[in-house]
Amino acid sequence: KTLRMASAMQSKWCPCLANHRQGGVRTAAAPLRSRAVSRAHTVRTSANLFDKGTGERDAADRVMATLPYLLPLLDVLPFGKFLFMQYPFVARAMAPLGPIAGLYNTVPFAPFIAFLAVYFGIVNNQNLSGFTRFNALQAVLLDVLLIIPQVLITSLFHNPGGDPLALQAFITVNNTIFLYVTINVAYGMGSSIVGQSARLPLVAEAADAQMHGRGGGGM
Repeated sequence: KTLRMASAMQSKWCPCLANHRQGGVRTAAAPLRSRAVSRAHTVRTSANLFDKGTGERDAADRVMATLPYLLPLLDVLPFGKFLFMQYPFVARAMAPLGPIAGLYNTVPFAPFIAFLAVYFGIVNNQNLSGFTRFNALQAVLLDVLLIIPQVLITSLFHNPGGDPLALQAFITVNNTIFLYVTINVAYGMGSSIVGQSARLPLVAEAADAQMHGRGGGGM
């Protein structure tokens, strides 16, 4: 009889206890699910921030976002002269840019005109998507960033050939600048062509700030 009473009490109270435990688990899990949903929403919002509103980036957007990266790439080619001599395959990889680079460096004011075209025609063009404008702005800032090493090299290395150590430092600085810009350009172009927004070191934060200032959003 005692066993039957114990069994009856267990069957009466255990479901309540079980429901209480499950309710506690649900109550504890609810904030976690809420935070997870909030984070997922934030990620989706950031991912689509530079879309046209459809959540998709068409081929024209991708191409338009890719082309401005030619600007810093063309300007950094002179820094690669030592790598081109030491590693001919690097020169062969850059060979397709030869005709464009020839026009870029021989036509009067071509670099300046190209810079203005990208800045005013793409970066400041509110009719283009934020994705395109952000990538164009990163390319412009990367190109502007090249001014600093150009000034430093001109100031510090007047006659690098006269001292072996100075010559080695001169070569190393040139190689480093070329590799840094080329890798960033490759990353930016590759990401843009597949519809992703690359964030380049040293320029992404500045691009974000300028986009916010223009009302174009940020990353």
